[in-house]
Amino acid sequence: MAGNQMNAFALEVERQPSVLLRFSNSNLPKASKGSILVGAGDSYSAAMAGFFASKGSCIAIDPYHLASTPEIGRDADVFLISVSGRTASNLAAARKVRHVARRTIAITSDQGSKLAGLVDEVVRLPMRYYPRTPGLLSYSLSLLAVLRIAGRGQKCDFESALRAARKDEGNIQWGEGTTYFLANSLAYPVAMYAAAKTHEFLGTKAHPQWIEEFSHLDLFSLGSSDVVNIFSSFDPLRAAGRLAEALARQGYESHIIPSRSGSETEQLFHAVFASQLSVLRRAAELRKSKPSFLKAIGKLAVSDSMIY
Repeated sequence: MAGNQMNAFALEVERQPSVLLRFSNSNLPKASKGSILVGAGDSYSAAMAGFFASKGSCIAIDPYHLASTPEIGRDADVFLISVSGRTASNLAAARKVRHVARRTIAITSDQGSKLAGLVDEVVRLPMRYYPRTPGLLSYSLSLLAVLRIAGRGQKCDFESALRAARKDEGNIQWGEGTTYFLANSLAYPVAMYAAAKTHEFLGTKAHPQWIEEFSHLDLFSLGSSDVVNIFSSFDPLRAAGRLAEALARQGYESHIIPSRSGSETEQLFHAVFASQLSVLRRAAELRKSKPSFLKAIGKLAVSDSMIY
């Protein structure tokens, strides 16, 4: 049964293109200038993608911050991203902002959730939510919804993106110490996501960082057992290659995840799929029967007490 669980995750990745293609043809609301995209965890990564997709006209923040300072949402469209529709901080944010926002919209898989009952509109993600599952399809659907809502409704050949990802996922590697995921612009949310899946599936240290900021900050604690993975998409100044070469000259391990042709949406999903495939490959290499976080009972208790 445990082995089948990991197989199910692999199948979930493989069936994403067809689900995403159908969802890409759905009618979604459009974010107005100054809209606020709200999410935590994987959903915060999706919200960040919306910031870049909108070229800064949408703001991405975390729900606790909005609940603490609801006036940020005054007269704005507020999109609350929560696959389960039951995280406490999202519910608090929805309650706090509903009387000051122009309109509130939930992006969730459950139209009957508590969050759905607190907003003006619901964008339903076409999937069934299962508690305590690492986000694969749920992340891709949330990301696509945000991209389309925020104005980056480009066509995407999801099958082509997945085929390219199968070729490139081997470029992502892990270290015995910390695994870094570096990226620029629209790829940075994917770096956040790749680090999150590393925590959940592998239970090892990982950290996302901007390509530029790495050389100012994290570089000076880089160790010989660490690995640096750099997404080269959305990098017009080609800093990724220069950094990888400089690190190699000093004896550090670094890897480039190549950019692929196609629309920006297709490049983005190529990076997402490569991240998903690579972490599943690494879990198989480590003979993981299920994601590591499911075995961390004490940590799960802390997580549940804070999130729900």
